[in-house]
Amino acid sequence: MTIAAIHPNVIAGETPTLSPFAPASLSDLDKQHELGQFLTPNPVAEFMASLFEIYRSEVHLLDAGAGAGALSAALVGRLCHQPRKPKRISITAYEIDAAQIKPLRARLDGCRRECERVGILFSATVLNEDFITAAVPMVRGDLFTSESPRFNTAIINPPYRKISSDSSTRLLLRSAGIEASNLYAGFVALITRLLDKGGELVAITPRSFCNGPYFKPFREDFLEAMSLRRLHVFESRSAAFSGDAVLQENIIFHAVKGASKPEQVIISSSSGASGSPVAEREVEYREVVSPDDAEQFIHLVEGDTQDSARAVMGRLSASLPKLGLFVSTGRVVDFRAKEFLRQQPERDTARSEERRVGKECRSRWSPYH
Repeated sequence: MTIAAIHPNVIAGETPTLSPFAPASLSDLDKQHELGQFLTPNPVAEFMASLFEIYRSEVHLLDAGAGAGALSAALVGRLCHQPRKPKRISITAYEIDAAQIKPLRARLDGCRRECERVGILFSATVLNEDFITAAVPMVRGDLFTSESPRFNTAIINPPYRKISSDSSTRLLLRSAGIEASNLYAGFVALITRLLDKGGELVAITPRSFCNGPYFKPFREDFLEAMSLRRLHVFESRSAAFSGDAVLQENIIFHAVKGASKPEQVIISSSSGASGSPVAEREVEYREVVSPDDAEQFIHLVEGDTQDSARAVMGRLSASLPKLGLFVSTGRVVDFRAKEFLRQQPERDTARSEERRVGKECRSRWSPYH
């Protein structure tokens, strides 16, 4: 177990509107739900900034869905304090929420002052626009679109919201050759296309893209273009955005565009609380993404117990359909239906099984009507 290198964020300016110690108001939560927006707490932003590996004399950073600027500021804070500093930093920040533009500009002004203090040239462009609407014409290379800017660095916490199959956003993404069922996948796919070869991406998103048929086109697209270097998981659904009442399994990933696939990938985990230790392990790349897997699932094996369980499962020769079995998951999500769960069977209840690799199995009873 190791402690991740967390770099202090000393950038002056307004703090993010939401933090792990200042829970969002009901009106904030309603607006966040509408936009699919959950602003990044400082400890998470600083951890994400610590994951970049490549030294660059000029950093051209894309922050799509920038919020109040926590991610950009965390990375600038790290770059300003490392021994070998870049000569220039330029930031392009997209944010659709007009209420975030003033704190975002204040945070970036703080970045400018810090860069001036240590002799780094700094520039920032803030765009109060929908990133998907702005980026798709660049990716398509539309005739009357201004030349697409190029980026060698991207750090993002994109919005999380499903996209209906017939929505204008879904159709717009398809026009750029992108099939995405959630906003976050659309953001990542567009950023992948806007990054230069060798560009680095660090993102925090739901982990739902790692498996399942809905995200297969996205996985194929992403894994072909990007080389995974690190995956970080949280032990609790609510840890990463504890102030925002988010019950979402999140993941942080670091990837490099156009690079050869590494022999090993780092898989790390933490509770998500500020200052909590980070456990790390190196895993063979083929164990994370198997070259023989047509579905291109991304396997997040966090410890030896799960690794052993996966090895045992891999030796099983029969599939559930071959055994005449059918499994339906997600019908009862326990933490969203606590008042309906029973420890003992009653009339009009059905057995509900919860099984977790490496943990105890527990059975409870829930209504079936």
